[in-house]
Amino acid sequence: MSTTPPRPARGRPASRARSTGPAPERSRGGRATAVADRERGRRRPARTPTRGTGTGTGLDRLRILLVATMGAVLAGYTMLVPVAALLTGTGGVAVTADGALATAVPLWLAAHLIPVAVDGRPFGVLPLLPTLVVVALVAFCSRWAVLRLGGRVRHDAGAVVASQAGAAAALAVLAGALLPRDMAVTAPWASMIGAGLVAGAAAGIGVVHACGAPAAWKRVLAGWPGAALAGARVAAAALLLVAALVLTVALVASASDVADTAERIAPGAWAGVGVLVLSIGYLPNALVGALSWALGAGVSVGIARSGPFGVEPGPLPPFPPAVVLPVTTVPTAAVLVVLLPVVAGVLGGIACRRALADDAPVVDRVVAPALAAVVVAVGAAVPAALAGGALAGGPYDPVSFHPWAVLGCALLLVGIPAVLTCAGTELARHVPMGGTDRSRTAVDRARAARDRRRGSTVGELVERRRTAGAPARRADAAWDDDGGHDDLHPYSDAAPDEEPDGAGRTATRRVDGSAGRDPAGDDEDPDHGDGDGDDAGDHGPDGRRAAGRRPDRDTDGGDPSDRRTDGRTDRITRPRDRSRDD
Repeated sequence: MSTTPPRPARGRPASRARSTGPAPERSRGGRATAVADRERGRRRPARTPTRGTGTGTGLDRLRILLVATMGAVLAGYTMLVPVAALLTGTGGVAVTADGALATAVPLWLAAHLIPVAVDGRPFGVLPLLPTLVVVALVAFCSRWAVLRLGGRVRHDAGAVVASQAGAAAALAVLAGALLPRDMAVTAPWASMIGAGLVAGAAAGIGVVHACGAPAAWKRVLAGWPGAALAGARVAAAALLLVAALVLTVALVASASDVADTAERIAPGAWAGVGVLVLSIGYLPNALVGALSWALGAGVSVGIARSGPFGVEPGPLPPFPPAVVLPVTTVPTAAVLVVLLPVVAGVLGGIACRRALADDAPVVDRVVAPALAAVVVAVGAAVPAALAGGALAGGPYDPVSFHPWAVLGCALLLVGIPAVLTCAGTELARHVPMGGTDRSRTAVDRARAARDRRRGSTVGELVERRRTAGAPARRADAAWDDDGGHDDLHPYSDAAPDEEPDGAGRTATRRVDGSAGRDPAGDDEDPDHGDGDGDDAGDHGPDGRRAAGRRPDRDTDGGDPSDRRTDGRTDRITRPRDRSRDD
């Protein structure tokens, strides 16, 4: 029995029609399901989100860029306000909201590596820890923005980097104008460019971390440049570990001096907190100084200088990170500290060698660690240049970490071990060791072979050619028409005199009695009888013996004394008697 579907109630849409099925289906659960279906039907289609798709309008993109840019600037400035309040309070000055906000302005400039002059005295030794915090914050905001825009390197990365750099440069000029009266920016244009570079570099780091390297970069880094970057990462990490180790040993060795200095400049606990916070801010500067000291470049504070190879006494500022510098005496074993960068170079060379293919050429094995050493040296010299500077023109001015010396020492102590580790085995194969012909140069080997050929007699050369199976040179070609033998050149490397015969085979001239005869048979050797049956009918149309029809004189099993080697040798070494021809 066929059943027809129930007709909807009159005056209602089909979606809102009541169910006319059996009673169990019209339960409470069924009603809830129907209500949910009706609610879903009333909803409008959701709008396509712009996150990660890159299909938003221009206003959406502008909103994302503004949020990321202003978020990085305001977050960085807000983080510095409590630090400014803490430093102001530990210095014995009453803390106010306006004072904390005003003090945070020069701290924001210092975080962007912009030097400030206080009462006309330049202060260029800026703490690097706030700079690292600002870089991390800008990189995070840039990563968020480029992902919201779509994560496309060519379409989205440039806008993010430009917005961050432009905002930092503009705010640097504005912050310079908002400084207190006793402070001023030493170079406004330089401050604008410096702030833009710091923010732009941080934004670039965040963008590359979010989008990855472009395809063109990946193609370039597929060979030895990628191996160079791998070695640079390992060597840089090793140098950072070396700096941390040297700084830790220095702090442990001068712990009493550090405690005495901190107690002298901050007698109370509250003041000690401020000194501790300021010392932590200069901790990256201390790491840079330890690296410079380990590389052999040393550190200079005013007239005082300290390094593993010697010191120059002088006053040091009463600051805990500065008193760890030895300026009176240096232990003799301190010279061994330069071996630590050598170990870093060896590790970098091993990383380059593992990153390269097994069949990589020698040039790649040399260029890859050399480029890694250059990258590491530049990466060590740039912080050395940024960590130092002027110090208010007093007895401790200037503070220098010798960036050029750091660059040179890093190239030598890291680059040479890296190259030898990566390509030492291959380079050793091309270095002559002397003593045998195998290790001589090509010129020496050729000269020795030529001398050996000149010292051999004609008979030895002929016997050598015969036993080697190579065709000898025609004997008559060595003699001139006058019977002289000045033109004889018995070299073993002479080219065989071969000519194709009429049958398509190669006719080779021989040095026996049948090699240089006339077709008519006038030029016969009296030592060979006329009854020699091997010579009959053995010449081609051109009077030469075919190579494939050479008589089997030298391969018979008879007595070696019966062979006519002596006769053939005498024929070559003895001038031909041409008087019989007359």
